[in-house]
Amino acid sequence: MKRAVSRGFTLVELMVVIAIIGLLASVLATSVVSKMKHASHELDKKVLKDLYDHLQMASNNEKAKLALIRGPVADKRGREFWEACFKEGVLGAEMLPKMISKSGQDLEMDRRSLDNREMFILDPLGCSWTAPQGNECFNLMNARGAARRVVICANERNWFNHDDEVLTMWSDGEVAEYVSLEQIQGWNYEITKEQWEQPGVELFGKVKPFDGVFD
Repeated sequence: MKRAVSRGFTLVELMVVIAIIGLLASVLATSVVSKMKHASHELDKKVLKDLYDHLQMASNNEKAKLALIRGPVADKRGREFWEACFKEGVLGAEMLPKMISKSGQDLEMDRRSLDNREMFILDPLGCSWTAPQGNECFNLMNARGAARRVVICANERNWFNHDDEVLTMWSDGEVAEYVSLEQIQGWNYEITKEQWEQPGVELFGKVKPFDGVFD
């Protein structure tokens, strides 16, 4: 009787198996990355809306309102505005994690850094958003119709976290929304591609609807 001859995989067969495994891994990775990207996309919208809502609630607190209108926060803008809001108690420690975009590279600050509010410094890398100027804050948030403006948006470092869309919170908006240059131009705002690509220099504080926000 002939003995059965066993053999292993040939090199070609092994390469085919490896290629199939690689293809499956690639498809799975693409699906996972896409879902993660969508999740961070939606999370950032919620984070920015929460931040905006807490800023609006300050109008119902007399001490916070005074700090914004003619107190220590009045002349602050951009990162310094947020820093002053934490120092003066306009924003609570629970809002510190919401100061960063979950889709970017910024780092969340430890809430314990607010144990001594007087010495608190908001790290530039712990702040992903623009801000209004304190004494203009409530006027900006109440702008409607042709006067509508962006109240908060991603700062220059986080401007392109979501490819060609930028996360914004408008003065008449009920939710945070992503906008593209094409949309902005379609709404008759005169913004060029060059300005869009350099917001910190060309847009913030200068060109509508971003003339009320600062980096």
